[in-house]
Amino acid sequence: MQINKKIVQTAIKRKFVRPLKDGCEYNVKKLEIEQRTKHRETLNLLLQANKTLNNVEYNLNCLNLVDSNTLMRSALENIMMGMLIQFEDNVYNEFIDLTITDDTRKYTKIIKIIDKFRTKLNIISENLFIDMNREEKLKLFTDLYDKLCKFTHSSLVVNVMMEVKYAKEKEVLKMLISQNYYFLKILLFCCLKYFTNDKKHYLEFSNISFTQLFFLADINDKIKTSKIDFNKYKEFLYYENNLEYFNKNAKDGKELQEEINELAKDIKNNSEKFGEELQKFLK
Repeated sequence: MQINKKIVQTAIKRKFVRPLKDGCEYNVKKLEIEQRTKHRETLNLLLQANKTLNNVEYNLNCLNLVDSNTLMRSALENIMMGMLIQFEDNVYNEFIDLTITDDTRKYTKIIKIIDKFRTKLNIISENLFIDMNREEKLKLFTDLYDKLCKFTHSSLVVNVMMEVKYAKEKEVLKMLISQNYYFLKILLFCCLKYFTNDKKHYLEFSNISFTQLFFLADINDKIKTSKIDFNKYKEFLYYENNLEYFNKNAKDGKELQEEINELAKDIKNNSEKFGEELQKFLK
């Protein structure tokens, strides 16, 4: 089979985007009708997270990048809190107490929520998170929340977004930000299915993986063909004053590249099996 962009986009829509959207819509309605959650508040928070992520999608398509990230932080908080008040009575009791302040808060501080939420991931979706250890889960959600906060607060990141004027640069940023959007959508999908036990809608891990690979390839191709260089925005981020932050990002980027290299090696060593799986995905 000759692979072209149209074939890839069709496969991604059919094997990933559409099943994810349909699954969330189905399970939101199912959960709202059956109300299987321990507390009504869990249901409301998950329903709101779904509405918020729909607004994220709309804002991404309009290239409202700051608003998209701000909404994603809200969706992430609602998902984590909604699930934890289901699992943890201490969190629920503090959640419903409006007299709680930052000084008296023990269980609903965001650092506590993230730390506790990571311990529930295998319960929510063993298939998705079983290969990650506790430290990797903590880093995943801590880093994601930190990035989203930088768009939510009055920060240098917000300032830089206002300096990005070219449509092609905004499109690349949209593609990058969309990775977080889809991660949160998958997370919500898994949380909903935890309650509904829906067997009709599912996401195959291989389809998620191929979608991610093609997304990254598309982003890389867009940057190269459009000759985009984001280094020109370093001055707006006061690069010399924030070397520690950028060095950490560079380290994370190096680790990601090493993981990609390992993946490429595995693909090469199992080229026949990979080819069969790829053909299956593109059909």
